[in-house]
Amino acid sequence: MVTSMRLRYMTLRACWGLVWLLPAVTFGNPGAPLIAPPDDFPKDYFQMPVRSAIRLSGTFGELRPNHFHSGIDISSATGSIGQPIYAAAEGYIDRIRVQENGYGNSVYIKHPKGYTTVYAHLDKFSAAVEQYVKEMQYKRERFEVDLYPSDGAFKVKKGEQIGRMGNTGSSEGAHLHFEIRHSTSQKALNPLLFGLPIPDQTPPDLRDMKVYFLSEQREVLNSKAFPIERRKDGSYGVEGDTVRLPAWRVGFGLKAIDRQTGNTQNKNGLYSLTLLADERTAFQWNMTELDFNETRYLNAHADYAARANYGAWFHRCFVLPGDRLSNYARTESLGAIPLYKDRPVKITLKAADAYNNVSTITFWALRGDPVEPLPQPDCQFEILYGVDNRVDLEGFSMIVPKGALYETLYFQYGRESGKRNENLSPVHRVHNKSAPLHRSILLSLLPTAKIPEALLSKAVIARSGNGRPVNCGGIWSGERLETRVREFGDYSIMLDTVPPTITPVSFAADMRRKNTLAFRLQDNFRTDGNADNLQYRCAIDGKWILFEFDRKTAKLSHTFDGRIGPGTHILKLTVKDDRGNEAVLERQFTR
Repeated sequence: MVTSMRLRYMTLRACWGLVWLLPAVTFGNPGAPLIAPPDDFPKDYFQMPVRSAIRLSGTFGELRPNHFHSGIDISSATGSIGQPIYAAAEGYIDRIRVQENGYGNSVYIKHPKGYTTVYAHLDKFSAAVEQYVKEMQYKRERFEVDLYPSDGAFKVKKGEQIGRMGNTGSSEGAHLHFEIRHSTSQKALNPLLFGLPIPDQTPPDLRDMKVYFLSEQREVLNSKAFPIERRKDGSYGVEGDTVRLPAWRVGFGLKAIDRQTGNTQNKNGLYSLTLLADERTAFQWNMTELDFNETRYLNAHADYAARANYGAWFHRCFVLPGDRLSNYARTESLGAIPLYKDRPVKITLKAADAYNNVSTITFWALRGDPVEPLPQPDCQFEILYGVDNRVDLEGFSMIVPKGALYETLYFQYGRESGKRNENLSPVHRVHNKSAPLHRSILLSLLPTAKIPEALLSKAVIARSGNGRPVNCGGIWSGERLETRVREFGDYSIMLDTVPPTITPVSFAADMRRKNTLAFRLQDNFRTDGNADNLQYRCAIDGKWILFEFDRKTAKLSHTFDGRIGPGTHILKLTVKDDRGNEAVLERQFTR
C-alpha cells in the first residue's frame, strides 16, 4: 500500500495540446520518398547463397520481439549444420564478427554496385578467414571480435564458398540469415525484391482481426475482437458484410501469415498492408527497406499487449501518435477511420507478400448507437508520451523521457513487502508487461534499511519473474540505487554475493583421447539493462587459450588444435559476474 504519492511533470500540462495537435505533415521526413520502387533493384545481380531447394523460415520485415526481421532465413536442406554457403556476388569481405549471441559468426561482403550482403549464424568461415579470425582472437585474447580486414584482403568471386551454415549466436536451429544492405546507409533491403529464384504463388493467410476505438490523436481507448470468416471460394469477409461499431473513430488490426508455395509448414511475415476507406488509401505499410535505428518501433506497429498477454501478433493498420517508423505512407488520417451513424464507410484491407500475392477483405462499417462510454483507466497517473515525465513516490522515483512511449500511459503502480532474506526494498510493481518502452527509463529505489559498506557494491536493482531474478545493474546516487531499464515489471533491491558455478562437461585428468574441453557456466542472476554478462578467462600453463562460448547452452568449449602439446598441463578458468563475484577452477590434465 502506498502511504504517500506525488507526481511531478517536468513539462506543463498545457503540453497536451501541443503534442496531440501536431499536424500530420510533421510525421517522418516529408521531403524524402517513402521507399525506392522495387523496379530500381537489379534482378540478376545476386545469386542464392545456397545450392539447394529454398525453404524460407523467415522473411524480411517479419514481426519479431522488439524488432523487424532484417533479412531472410534459409533453412538447412538437411536439418543440420554444415551446408556450404556461397557469395551472392563478387566483392570483398568488409567485416567479420564473432558473437556469443546475436548473429553469432557472420561475414559482410561489400559489392561494387553499392550493396553489402550479410551471412549470419555460420558454423565455420572459409579456411583463410578462419585462420585470420583465430589469429586476431589470440592477439586480442577475446572470443568475441569485430574485425574489419583491409579492402581486398579477402576478395571473393560470385558463387565462391565463404563458409558453412550453422546455428551460432541467437539462432534457434540450423539456418542462414541472409541480408542485403545499402553499403553507404547500411539500411537493410528486402532480398525478395532482387529477383532471387524463390517460387511463391501463395497469398497471405488472414487469421483474425481486432477493432480499436481511437481518440482524436489515434490513441487506443479500447479494443475488441473482430471476427472474420474465410468463405468456401477462398475469399474473406465478415458476417453480414456490415458491422456497427460503438465508437466515433476506429482503427483495425490484422493477424496474418504468409506461406511459401511448396512449404506448408512456414509461417512467414507480410510484405505490405493497405487499408482503404471509401476507396481512398487511409493506411499503408510496406517492408522494402528497414532502418536499423527504427527497428524497435515494431512495438508500436504490432499490438504489444496482445503479444505479451496471449502470444498473438497483430499488425496495427493505423499509426500510434508516438510511432516514427518510416515505412508508412503519409496519409491524412494515418489509419484512423471516422464512423457515421447513417452513412456506411467501405473498408478494404489488402495484405500482400513480396511476390504480389494479395489477400483482401472488404466490409462496411457504421457507428453504433449509443456510443459505448469510455472505460475508466485503472491507474494512478497519466504519463504523457510526448514530453519528459517524472514520478516520485515513497522510496521510488521514475523518469520517463520523451520518446519512451508511443501514446499516453495510464500508469499503474503498487508495492508489497519483499522476502525478508532476499529483498532490501519493497517490490515495486512498475506498471505491467502489456505496455512497451521504446527508450530506457530511469528507476531510483531506496533500501528499507542501511546496507553495510562492504556490501554496497553487491547491490542490484532486480526484476522478478519466472525462474531466476534478472540483474538490471545499479549505481548508487546518495542513498538511492539507480539504473536504466527498458521493460516494465516488478523491481526491488537485492544483493548478489554468490559467485558463478563452473561445471565440467568434457574434462578428465586424462584428455589424451578427447578432442574438446568443455564446461557449463551458470549464475544465480540473469542479466539485462546496464548489467554485464559473465566474463571469463581461460589459461593453460599460464597462457590464454581460446574457448568458444554458446550463450544459448551456457557451454564454454575448446577444441584441441595442436597448441597444447603432449604432457601434463594446468588449466585455470576464472569466471566473474556483474558484481565482481568470482569463481575459479584449477585442474591438472594430461594430453
